[in-house]
Amino acid sequence: GGWRLVRHVPEGNHWHPARDQLRGTQAYGRKGNAKSPHPWSVRFDKMRFNEFLFASGDCKVWLVAKKWSVMGWYNNAQRRVEASSWRGRPYHARWYRRHRNLEDPWVSLTDHHHGAGRGHMIYGENRGGDTQI
Repeated sequence: GGWRLVRHVPEGNHWHPARDQLRGTQAYGRKGNAKSPHPWSVRFDKMRFNEFLFASGDCKVWLVAKKWSVMGWYNNAQRRVEASSWRGRPYHARWYRRHRNLEDPWVSLTDHHHGAGRGHMIYGENRGGDTQI
């Protein structure tokens, strides 16, 4: 049990350089911790888990979602959030995980179009340039 830190990007204006759409197939950088000044990722495609915990470095902004809610292909679809720093009980938010869009998935505390630019985005890939939390 317990959470494992498998991917990190430092505070800034770009998201993860990963392009595996959260499959966990990419490893890059030197493994560090939540305060590392560089992005890094370890492979986690062979790990058994059923939830994702996305969090800011200071853990003030966070979100928990079941693996089945994050994975799959969807376009501005409602996905279940188990809990977050925004709401402590289950709710739904509209996210993206499109087949050929390597910046996906876009995971946010609120609906993607509401969260973009408001500090509600919690995960993105391919060095997407949306304002981070």
